[in-house]
Amino acid sequence: MVTQIDISGNILDQFAKQLNIKIENDHLRLNSTLGIGHARLWRLPNQLELHHFAITLNEPFELQSTNPAKSDWFLLNINLSDAELKKTVNTEEISFQKYLPSGILLYTPKTEVLSTSPQQVPFSIVLIRFHKSLLMQYSDQKPDVFKTFRSAVIYEDLDFQSEQLLIKSIEGKNLLFTHSHVLEFLGLFFEKIKSRRDESYYEHLHPDDLKGLFSASAFLRNPFAQDLPSVEELSKIAGMGTTKFNTTFKQVFGTTPRQYNLKIRMEYAKDQLLKKFISPSEISHRLGYSHPSKFTTAFKKQFGILPSQL
Repeated sequence: MVTQIDISGNILDQFAKQLNIKIENDHLRLNSTLGIGHARLWRLPNQLELHHFAITLNEPFELQSTNPAKSDWFLLNINLSDAELKKTVNTEEISFQKYLPSGILLYTPKTEVLSTSPQQVPFSIVLIRFHKSLLMQYSDQKPDVFKTFRSAVIYEDLDFQSEQLLIKSIEGKNLLFTHSHVLEFLGLFFEKIKSRRDESYYEHLHPDDLKGLFSASAFLRNPFAQDLPSVEELSKIAGMGTTKFNTTFKQVFGTTPRQYNLKIRMEYAKDQLLKKFISPSEISHRLGYSHPSKFTTAFKKQFGILPSQL
């Protein structure tokens, strides 16, 4: 059975109805047959909603979520957990994980996503649902940004600052603080889109180009990769010329292929250091740096702090 969610409607109500679970005060708890965990909804001003799903499922779970073509709603789907989720987004397969550049997924109108959640794996997923009126109210470049948001699915990374804002949002008991944290998160996300909107012509991207692009980017997602393919080799994998590949890659991921790989390496290192699984010296060796000082320099350039300061 595939659970189906229309994000232009009440998301929590749809889950409750299809899974036969009662909602109490915008709070839903899984029954023991499904697994353990809960889902919670915060209703915020200006048709803004925050959802948090913290669950571990007994069996694999398939979810078909759709944003209709004429929808006036948008949805940010953010993976806060360490586990990887596989998603099929408008026929394209992606790896949905917080330290990858696909850690944030924006559902624009005419988006269909099929997610498969494995069993016995803890997940922490945050959804932010907002109406187009909020986007028009807060955006500095209303026509340009709105056009971009209307035209295609958008992927972004989950940086450290944005991650902390979401954690504060779902852990806080004060609704005012929750609201302010969510707005700050959205502000950071809008700025990322705005900073590269001049290069972003999503409506002109052909599905075959996106498919080729994700095939090529798969070679860059391994934080331990030492011998990365050249840009020329990646272009051939993507089925594009070098110039088109470089332009399209930056258009979708907001960075160059080398910077894309470096970000994955640094986000992986930060994740391991925050968990105290490994020392800075050990992680630098694992990532292939010839000396820990070179890793420290790269880490500080990425996050503005030393590894030892985490």
